Amino acid sequence: MLESISPAFAAGVDQAAGLRRLFGAHKARAVAFVSGREACGRTALLVRTATALAEAGQGVVIIDENAGANNVHAALGIKVRHDLLALVQGDVSIEQLVQPVAPFLSVISAARFAAAPLRTNTVAAERLNAALRQLQDGCTFILVDCVARHDSHLSPLALAMPHLVVVVAAQGAAITRGYALIKHLSQAYGRERFHVAVTKARTEQEAQVIFHNMRNTAHAHLNVALNYLGCKRVEGGGFGSDHLASALQSHLVSVGDHGDELELRPCS
Repeated sequence: MLESISPAFAAGVDQAAGLRRLFGAHKARAVAFVSGREACGRTALLVRTATALAEAGQGVVIIDENAGANNVHAALGIKVRHDLLALVQGDVSIEQLVQPVAPFLSVISAARFAAAPLRTNTVAAERLNAALRQLQDGCTFILVDCVARHDSHLSPLALAMPHLVVVVAAQGAAITRGYALIKHLSQAYGRERFHVAVTKARTEQEAQVIFHNMRNTAHAHLNVALNYLGCKRVEGGGFGSDHLASALQSHLVSVGDHGDELELRPCS
């Protein structure tokens, strides 16, 4: 059980379990943060969002697909212990994999898993699904920081996430690549709904214009729906927020909703 991982994480899980007993059982929301390019502030936005959710008493597990120097682990000041690939290969358990950071907040490394060939057999899928179900029973949100690839391919884990937040910087190339990623995911995998967060905008109005242009283009040419989550506050600016905690809770969590059905399917 996750409760055995550490006293801090156990306390968070116990509180979350108590709230579920009071308000009704549910599975965690599973959200992938994606972008068409790096250097758009995606990782910083995700870490701030996860931290804000945890501080509000929401159990959060971050899955970190990035191996770079500026990944989630580095932002939180922790070193990678094990990788998700070791779990799907049967070398470690979920208890060994999860790294507690603070009450209600833990991290899992998946950099090696994300870098592996896009092939998941039945046994590996069953191991991963069992781990994901256990995570969903012990937290409120699973947030995946997806590695950005030029070919727009996502890992099998990222593709299994029911919700996708496309993080777009207020720059021409970033907007173009963000839209290209939405186009690829809609055409290749039939994704019909995306959430959008804008970073590095000079004003809230600029962020809104970028979103509305993307939404109108996506609706006209792809027949997909885009939902605006918000924009990250420009450093030194006086608008917006530096996290999406409230937006995720208001858009993804509703009364009587029992959460996401999360399953990774075998592929060859």
